[in-house]
Amino acid sequence: MASLSPAAAASPKRLRVYSSAAAADGDSLNGTGSGKRVGTHNGSFHCDEALGCFLIRLTSQFTGADVVRTRDSQILDTLDAVLDVGGVYDPSRHRYDHHQKGFNEVFGHGFNTKLSSAGLVYKHFGKEIIAKELGVSEDHEDVHHLYLAIYKSFVEALDAIDNGINRYDTDQPPKYVNNTHLSSRVGRLNPDWTDPDQSPEKENMAFQQAMMLAGGEFLESVRFHVKSWLPARSIVMECLLSRGNVDPSGEIMVFDRFCPWKLHLFELEEELKIEPLTKYVLYQDERSKSWRVQAVSVAPDRFESRKALPEKWRGMRDDELSWETGIPGCVFVHMSGHWGQQDLRGSFGNGKSCSQMLI
Repeated sequence: MASLSPAAAASPKRLRVYSSAAAADGDSLNGTGSGKRVGTHNGSFHCDEALGCFLIRLTSQFTGADVVRTRDSQILDTLDAVLDVGGVYDPSRHRYDHHQKGFNEVFGHGFNTKLSSAGLVYKHFGKEIIAKELGVSEDHEDVHHLYLAIYKSFVEALDAIDNGINRYDTDQPPKYVNNTHLSSRVGRLNPDWTDPDQSPEKENMAFQQAMMLAGGEFLESVRFHVKSWLPARSIVMECLLSRGNVDPSGEIMVFDRFCPWKLHLFELEEELKIEPLTKYVLYQDERSKSWRVQAVSVAPDRFESRKALPEKWRGMRDDELSWETGIPGCVFVHMSGHWGQQDLRGSFGNGKSCSQMLI
C-alpha cells in the first residue's frame, strides 16, 4: 500500500495573483514564477476556480504558474491555461470552462454530475496530483482507488454546488440553511460590499486566500484517504474475502481489529459482485472492552437492516439475554435490533457462537 511521499506536505511554489492590468504589463510577467500563466476571471470568485487554480499548479506542467484574473479575451488567448472563463472546453489547449451552451461533461466512472472548472482540472490531472503526493506512478492501483474516492467525497459536491444541482429531487424547501460548507466559506472571502477598498489588488489577495483554503482542504482529504481510508479498505477487503472461514453462509464477517468499515463494505460488495450479501459484522470495541455484533443496513444512509437481530432479543440485557441466546457474556441488544454487545471474554469473536442463531 502506498504512503504519502515526504514532499506531500509541501505547499505549492510561490503564488502570484494579479489582474488584467498587470498581465498587460510585460515587465510584471517576468517575476519569480515558472513562466507559465493560468487565467481565470476577475470579479466575484467561487470555490470551483479557486480549487481549480490550486490544483493545476500542483502539476508538473504548471507548477509555480502565475494566476491572471481577467475577462479580456485578448489576454486570455495568450495564457497557457484558462479556467472558468472563455466559453471553451478543450483539454488539448488547456481550456477548462463549463459555462458555455452545450457543455455536459461529467467525470465518468458512474458519476453523472456536470463538472465545474474544479472537476475538469481534477478529471484531467487528478491522477498525476495524487501519484505525486504518494510518490508512486500514476498506474499504481492505489492511485485509481483514491482518484475515484476523492472525487466522490470532495470534488463532486463542489461541481454540483457551482452548477446549481440540488442534492435531492424535491420541490420541498430545506428544513435548515447550511452556510458552513467549503463553497460558502470560500464565497465569504470575497471583499465585502461595505469595504471601502474595492481595488483589484484587494480582490486578488482575497482570491489567493480562497485558493489556499480550498487547496488546503483538498490536500487534507488526500492525506486522510491515504492514512485512514486506504488501510481500512484493505482490512475490509481481507475480511470480506475470508468470511467463509467464519461461517459457511458467508453472511457473517469478523474483524480482527476495528476500522471504519460501512462504506467500504457496500462499495466492495458491489465491486466484487458479492452474493449473498453480508448480514452481520462482528468486531471488538476497545473503548468498552466488548464485542459488538452489528446488523448491516440496507444502504449506507438507511437505518433499516438487511436482517435485524431477533426481535425476542431486543431490549434484553446481561444474564437474561445470555440465557435467551444461549451465548454467555451477553450485555445488551438495542431495541432497534441493529446492534448487540457482549463481554470481551465472550465468544462472539469467532462468529460461530452466534451464526446458528442469526443465519
